[in-house]
Amino acid sequence: MAEYSDKPGYAFNPGPPPEVSDFFRNKSLRPSFSWQDIEPEEHAVSFTVAKAMQVDVLQTIRDELQKAIDDGVPFEQFQKSLEPRLRRMGWWGIKEQIDPLTGDVNKVRLGSPRRLKTIYRANMRSARAAGQWDRIQRSKRALPYLVYLIGPSQRHRPTHEAKNGLVLPVDDPFWQTWYPPNGWGCKCHVRQITRREAEEIGIGESPETPMREVFNSRTGEIKSIPSGIDPGWESNPGAFRQRRMAEFLQGKLDGADPAIAHAAARDMATSWRVRRIHDGTAQGTAPVAILPKALAEKIGAKTRVVSFSDYTAAKGRAKHPEAEIERFADLERVLGRGTIVQRDNPKSLSVLEEIDGEYWLAAFKATQDGSEIYLSTFYRPTRRYAERLLKRVGK
Repeated sequence: MAEYSDKPGYAFNPGPPPEVSDFFRNKSLRPSFSWQDIEPEEHAVSFTVAKAMQVDVLQTIRDELQKAIDDGVPFEQFQKSLEPRLRRMGWWGIKEQIDPLTGDVNKVRLGSPRRLKTIYRANMRSARAAGQWDRIQRSKRALPYLVYLIGPSQRHRPTHEAKNGLVLPVDDPFWQTWYPPNGWGCKCHVRQITRREAEEIGIGESPETPMREVFNSRTGEIKSIPSGIDPGWESNPGAFRQRRMAEFLQGKLDGADPAIAHAAARDMATSWRVRRIHDGTAQGTAPVAILPKALAEKIGAKTRVVSFSDYTAAKGRAKHPEAEIERFADLERVLGRGTIVQRDNPKSLSVLEEIDGEYWLAAFKATQDGSEIYLSTFYRPTRRYAERLLKRVGK
């Protein structure tokens, strides 16, 4: 298997950390005309490529990037696979395209080798950094400090070079904005270290963050961003996703942008804790989904948090190996859009939904006092059985 070594000290071999794959996989698709149309926070939950206005084009690019992340595909192989597909779809070279903001027809550059390299590097680095942030938060008791390091570029931005070797606690506010990469082509990164190593290097003080105003010609907005960071890179996507997942768990995202709620739900269902329970390396329970209000009311539950237990995981591994952890990201869709097909007692329900030509069934039940909800099973039934269940309820 090829290695991805665009980042110092990191390689996708024999496979990427699951947090990296999940961060990218759990994004929604967001067509856009210009990179200025998308806020940094939206990049944390949505996959977008400027001028990729058709969903099929965006999906094609996304699929190749996901493969590159999962399989460690180097750029040359990524380009070789993707370029002919984009050419066949007409997304290559200079073409006329309508700007949805102004209605004007402009000549724009679509696909090109240079654009593919930018797309590849930006998404690889941001996914890797977000996945690393997830691991940093889990291990910060043992490794409570981060050190900022510049990459192997021949020339460095002076503001980035000035931070080389800066050591600060993991939870210092500095990392909410100055967590790399911090711009197009930025190869800066962080390394997580022990308190002892931090003291040997020298623990710094959180530096002041000079701000500068930038004008977005697409929206007319003027906003302040840290000096030295490129517009669009001034947030920590991993931290943003973790905050949104916590809010989702607390039931605070009902009215949020669907892309934010979607990513938060999928992040919860594929979290490191759920993953370990799923594969049998951890015991106990973990939150895996938020039940829609209507379904929670049907089973008399006082909570909407659905938990996943090691007991259910063990049954699933034995009976339904097709329900891999990546499929758990679809629980949100099954619970949110599915049809109630079974109700064995007032405290339990089974919901069925078709996804990409396959049916998936999720069953859950509440405790007698309604204080907890547990996932009973999640699997792919045969089409014949699924259609029989739907026929029984008149669908």
